[in-house]
Amino acid sequence: MIVIGILIATIASFIASAALYAIPPVSRLVARTSTPRPGIPFPVQMLSVILRSLLASLLIAGLMATADWHGAAVGALLGLTLSALPLILLFGGVVHENTAIPTACVHLLDWIIKLTLIGILVGLFV
Repeated sequence: MIVIGILIATIASFIASAALYAIPPVSRLVARTSTPRPGIPFPVQMLSVILRSLLASLLIAGLMATADWHGAAVGALLGLTLSALPLILLFGGVVHENTAIPTACVHLLDWIIKLTLIGILVGLFV
């Protein structure tokens, strides 16, 4: 049953992320302030987003199963708590790599949405 939750959470996370970056002001901001890595085809980039969502889903499912936590509310709280990790990484990007603060905020929002959504969906199956 947990495998189904992981798969659903992975797909939903990908869709939520795509929806966020499709919002015109968000897509304009990211296009204006980011430099895409040359030579990586778009399908490979999208596959990497799916893979990261899968890894996040596996992490949340593993933590919930190990701690014997159940339910969407606990999953949401765990996902929200794990948002501290992308915050730490994005803060480093702002300080050390000159990542634009508004762009870092969009990426952080993306991870907050993804991790919370993954937590909710996985929590329904754990």
